[in-house]
Amino acid sequence: MTDTIKINKLKPCHDCSVEPGQPHLDWCDVERCSVCGGQLIQCGCYEHDKIFARWTGIWPGKIEAQYLGIDLNEFYKQGYHKIFFVKPVDK
Repeated sequence: MTDTIKINKLKPCHDCSVEPGQPHLDWCDVERCSVCGGQLIQCGCYEHDKIFARWTGIWPGKIEAQYLGIDLNEFYKQGYHKIFFVKPVDK
């Protein structure tokens, strides 16, 4: 028996093909950086948490943008990715 939950509507990552709930494979262009919120392959940040940034089965920002009533371009332009994709730092 496995601990993995299978939800039929959620699909594997279109770039690295991991299943929902799994960390992206190296060099995946979908993975978001847990430090800056940007696209991981373009940021160069250190101490990225692959588990925090795992693939959910939903394109990063899609649900949040829909909730906010904006498109994905506006979501990133307004900097919302820094709120939703950055892992809080323990103090």
